Amino acid sequence: MPIEPRISSPLASRQGASPASLALVEEYLRCEAPRPAPLFLPAIYEHKAWFLKETPSRVCQSAELLTRALLAEFETIGPDALSVGIDVYNVEAEASGCEITFYGNGSMSVPGIEAGHHVLQIDDDLTNRRIPNPRTDGRMPIHIEAARRVVKELGSNYWVRGAISGPFSLATSLVGLDELFPACLEEPEQVKTLLDYAARIIKDYAQAYIDVGAGLIMFDSQASPDMISRQTYEEFVLPVMKDLIRHFAAQDIRNVPLIIGGDTTRIIDLLIQTGANNLLCDYTADWQTWSAACRKAGRAVRRNLSPRLLETATPNEIYQAARREIEQGRDLPGFIMGTAVIPHGTPTQNILAVKQACLDAAQ
Repeated sequence: MPIEPRISSPLASRQGASPASLALVEEYLRCEAPRPAPLFLPAIYEHKAWFLKETPSRVCQSAELLTRALLAEFETIGPDALSVGIDVYNVEAEASGCEITFYGNGSMSVPGIEAGHHVLQIDDDLTNRRIPNPRTDGRMPIHIEAARRVVKELGSNYWVRGAISGPFSLATSLVGLDELFPACLEEPEQVKTLLDYAARIIKDYAQAYIDVGAGLIMFDSQASPDMISRQTYEEFVLPVMKDLIRHFAAQDIRNVPLIIGGDTTRIIDLLIQTGANNLLCDYTADWQTWSAACRKAGRAVRRNLSPRLLETATPNEIYQAARREIEQGRDLPGFIMGTAVIPHGTPTQNILAVKQACLDAAQ
């Protein structure tokens, strides 16, 4: 069975390798009826740098390089959306004062916050603490400028999403795991205050993306059941997430993917209550439970393939695995074929194998 895409240009027709228009994406996400071929949304973040033969640390510090990397992803892969971001959990935290470690000497490591380099303590008074300015602080302006350039280049009828942190993940970056997790039991009101502060930062950063014509994609994997209990999610995270989704809807941004990795099966009902209209079923989560819940709630859902599979298997093995997942989701309105985070340097033909499986599903 052929693996290479039949039409190499992403500007070709949808029947070939073309990305979906924003109008078509919105039809998918309304979950009105099953579609013969799913949307194709691979998780490409640090791998963006590979398209330029650059390191993640260099690309994420330059609006010019980040723009070029995004456009190279579009031309090479032709996904049905782009995400503006490489180290997607660090930008708001850095603008708030956290120290980010960047890597030189050709290192392909993803920039991050090392233990002890956080900026807040759980007992800090946040009443008058400044909110970062997305146009001046940290690398926020780099990401906003890259989003602006890509939207201008690709047009308003293609889904460009600015990466924003979720509230619990940002709170974790601001104070550190060792402070935040015990505080959920010992100082719950301080945690709620911190989450409210994080939400204010997220809203301002998101608004800057919206102002340049981009959509949003929210990452909150520190709130995964692999990290916190269902009770903690319900008490602390859910109210803030509901407020954020309502806030974005008021700005006419109704398609906000909520990305929480790991086995989220036991909090599906809470994720649906956030109001997010498209959710992630990661490769470790139970698909049957997820699909039943999303069908009942009318939510779009992205099913991920394993990063290990994408990094080490042959294109044909990846194609067959993707076809199996697509077959399981064939009758589900709003089904999206995705991947876990693509490791830097993953062969392009491995990613295109997943895309080919999506295209062939319509045959």
